[in-house]
Amino acid sequence: MPAPGIEKVSDWILGRHPERTHLAFEEDLIESRLVDSLSFVELVYVIEDASGVEVDFDNIDIADFKTLSAIEKAFFAGAGVS
Repeated sequence: MPAPGIEKVSDWILGRHPERTHLAFEEDLIESRLVDSLSFVELVYVIEDASGVEVDFDNIDIADFKTLSAIEKAFFAGAGVS
C-alpha cells in the first residue's frame, strides 16, 4: 500500500500532463520527461510538503527522484501502514 502523501506527488505530476490519466509506480519520471530540469525544484517542494521531510539540496541523489517508488522509499519511509 502506498504511503500517505505519495498520491499528492502523483497528482502533481499528472496535473502537469493532462494527457495522462495514470502513473505507474515504477515509471521513470525523468526518462519519460514527466519531470524535467525546469519542474524538478517544484517537485522537490511538493515532496517536502507531502512528506514533511526537508530535502537537502546539497546532497540530492537523483536516483531518489526517478520513480514514485524511489520517492516513496527516500522521503516517505515509515509513513506507510504497517
